[in-house]
Amino acid sequence: MTTSRSGRAPRVSVVVPTFDGADLVAALLRSLERQTIPHEVIVVDNGSTDRTAEVVGAAAGVRLVRLDANVGFGRAVNRGVVEAQGDTLVLLNNDVECEPEFLERLCDALDPGSGVTMAAGVLLKAHDPRIIDTAGIEFDPTLLAFDYLHGQERSVLDNGVRDPIGPCAGAAAFHREAFEGVGGFDENIFAYLEDVDLIVRLLARGDRCRLAPGALALHRHSATLGARSRAKNDLIGWSRGYLIGKYRLHRRPGLFARTVVEELTGALGKLAVDRAGLALRPRLEGWRAGRSAQACELPSFPPRVHEISILDAHRRRIRRRAHWLQTP
Repeated sequence: MTTSRSGRAPRVSVVVPTFDGADLVAALLRSLERQTIPHEVIVVDNGSTDRTAEVVGAAAGVRLVRLDANVGFGRAVNRGVVEAQGDTLVLLNNDVECEPEFLERLCDALDPGSGVTMAAGVLLKAHDPRIIDTAGIEFDPTLLAFDYLHGQERSVLDNGVRDPIGPCAGAAAFHREAFEGVGGFDENIFAYLEDVDLIVRLLARGDRCRLAPGALALHRHSATLGARSRAKNDLIGWSRGYLIGKYRLHRRPGLFARTVVEELTGALGKLAVDRAGLALRPRLEGWRAGRSAQACELPSFPPRVHEISILDAHRRRIRRRAHWLQTP
């Protein structure tokens, strides 16, 4: 495990934001009790109305931060980080269950001295653990994001796959100094794509991500809102528009033209597969909010980001929606 400057192993703080997911949180906390390294757990309750407080209160050694209302994923995580004491921050969704070596393998992947301040865990589909749900995040030059290795068999992890651009916030480790150095999550984003925004800001510092192929957990995908719910689609639409505005893609003709094409093809895909619309209004509202935010410059991305063509992006979207349709 990576050592701190004092020579001691860094303290690990696990931060779990949750909303009305008592049974999910209970399963996650049981899995954290079986971990192979010492750690602290902080659950940030986003104003839940179910038994969440009771469940967390009954778990040994777990700290509960209760918020009066649902303030969103990023803001809840930031609040949990304030309470955390560790040098290493591990972020987990409430709908995962970790294998015993998850934390140890994930934290071992960090190497801040070499610029590796992000580590990505591997989430396997709960209904079929042979299949990967996500092993981090990839995105194209317009910040259109995809789950790395989504839908592939777990066995691909044995073949020396490359690292993702960044971790999915539902199974991620960050060097605390780096996380706080870029201001943590942008609290204007209520939910979804806040990890993309954080990754971009860390990349701008020259930081990198490493995949931890042995850090495995089961994932009940979108257990809170539902994978194809309108609420989720609206939140993603707002966040997508916000990133377009925040990074001023509308001022870069080439990128903006590609963005428009991608959004239109995405809309056609939703109509064909989900019978759902594009969530145009949330996208426009997010774009306006992004334009009002402090402008951020896109960093120089690795070549692999630019290798994702519009056609490739469209194919990835189709494959993902096909997997969702097959999920029980």
